[in-house]
Amino acid sequence: MGSPLGFVLWGIVEISGLVAWASAGVHFSSLPDTLRVIATINSSTTTLPNVAIAGIDQVVVSWWVKQSSTPADSEYRSVKVKLCFAPVSQVDRTWRKTNDDLNKDKTCQFDIIEQPYHNSTTKNNTITWTVKRDVPKGTYFVRAYALNALGSEVAYGQSTNKNKTSNLFMVQPISGRHVSLDITTAVFSAFSIVSLFGFFIVEKWSASRASQKN
Repeated sequence: MGSPLGFVLWGIVEISGLVAWASAGVHFSSLPDTLRVIATINSSTTTLPNVAIAGIDQVVVSWWVKQSSTPADSEYRSVKVKLCFAPVSQVDRTWRKTNDDLNKDKTCQFDIIEQPYHNSTTKNNTITWTVKRDVPKGTYFVRAYALNALGSEVAYGQSTNKNKTSNLFMVQPISGRHVSLDITTAVFSAFSIVSLFGFFIVEKWSASRASQKN
């Protein structure tokens, strides 16, 4: 029988291993690419067809299972769709850094939808999502994860290629000027003009009285 100290040390090692295992997420590199994903923009402007205005424009996402992958989809229970930063919008931004451990990955920070999985090899899984106002300016793509009954990622698909360089789109923030701000600015501008005009009248009147007294 080992010493009590050895037993304690063994227990600590076992517990540490369990904690590390529990905190580690699914590795993206281990996921099969079984979903086909297409994302298009319903743009409010015809001059920028591949640009979505945050808070106004919509992203239409369609996904389906690749025909060659259908035998492997038996454990799929739901699909989670997310908006993800393209590499060009991750440069020098550690808070958007890609990590193979999905628990630590910062690529896909914006949830679009999570819905039950429906086995389909056609484009009948389509949702329309209005880009949230808090989505920052950047270049994006869409990724879908297939989840098992435990909610763990078991497969994926994305609207771009493996290197995340094709079929990208941009998000632009809504104009910083608001109607109420414009009205307030106009009121203050008018008040300033009236005040300045009144100041000159008072000054002229004061000067006129001073000259009459002399």
